[in-house]
Amino acid sequence: MNEIFTTSTINFFYFMVAGSAIVYLILKFDKANRKKLNKVMIEAKDVEPMLMRKSARQKIHTLKMACSDEKIDRTLVEKQLDQLVADYDKGHISLPDYCNKLNRLLAMTA
Repeated sequence: MNEIFTTSTINFFYFMVAGSAIVYLILKFDKANRKKLNKVMIEAKDVEPMLMRKSARQKIHTLKMACSDEKIDRTLVEKQLDQLVADYDKGHISLPDYCNKLNRLLAMTA
């Protein structure tokens, strides 16, 4: 009977209990963090992507600089840019569509 409770058996049960406790704590904190993340995601659902908006601003700046270049006639690009900005400001087009159309205008000026 004494051979059942040898040092290796006691170590095995010790590490099994300690490992189970660690796994329990990890799962407990994971569940709490998942709840917090879901709450943040729900709150941020209607917010425009910040980096996409910043990218759009940079594209507009680049287009305006290209249009101010007097070497080439840019009236068509200027008109399309003005119309595109007006449509976006009025809320007629979404931010991803706005960025795609800005990319097309940038391709026209290249």
